[in-house]
Amino acid sequence: MAVLCTGEELVRPPAEPGPWAIYESGSIALSALIESWGGLPHRLSAAKDTREAVIEAVADLDADLLVTVGGASVGDYDIVKPALGELGLQLRVQTVNIRPGKPTWFGRLGDGRAVLGLPGNPASAMVCAELFLKPLLRAMMGADPEPRFLKAALAQPMPANPGRDHLMRVVLSQDAGGRLVAAAPFDQDSSLVTVFAKADGLMRRPSRAPAAQAGDLVDVLVLDRL
Repeated sequence: MAVLCTGEELVRPPAEPGPWAIYESGSIALSALIESWGGLPHRLSAAKDTREAVIEAVADLDADLLVTVGGASVGDYDIVKPALGELGLQLRVQTVNIRPGKPTWFGRLGDGRAVLGLPGNPASAMVCAELFLKPLLRAMMGADPEPRFLKAALAQPMPANPGRDHLMRVVLSQDAGGRLVAAAPFDQDSSLVTVFAKADGLMRRPSRAPAAQAGDLVDVLVLDRL
């Protein structure tokens, strides 16, 4: 599993980021997840924001799956899909109706290699890796690919969800009767990696879900760390 993060603003630790630069954390976290799921991760150097750099990074790559992080929206520097288009990219999934993670996509290059595109935001990328990369990796290994959602009781009321399906990071516990309980006590901003680090489950709030009360049952994907 090759992991390619794009962006000239990205600096790999332990190097110190300069002005307008940030640490490249996406490939580090994703590689750890891939290894824990039984895959062999290969971190590629962060490509510059040019088609030529992306093509050079992956043209002769020997991998069962290429995972790209970032560069897949509609901005001037979102050049991953146009670059891979020159390698024959055919999209099978163009976007997904979830939050966070709408830019997620999947396709195959002209030579048959599979490509999964994840959002550039590290927290969004990790949420989508749990939802899509893990089942894909397991299917490629011949294992059951289905993510396992369980029922849990809400620890607190939740407002209505008028938009896309929302995968909220939650802390799970058990009540006195042994029932699984999901609490979402923190800011759900998709830019917060610490929120994902503290969570041990993803609670799905469907699109157009009405307000819910404490004790109502919700669908929860239990993360491996629990």
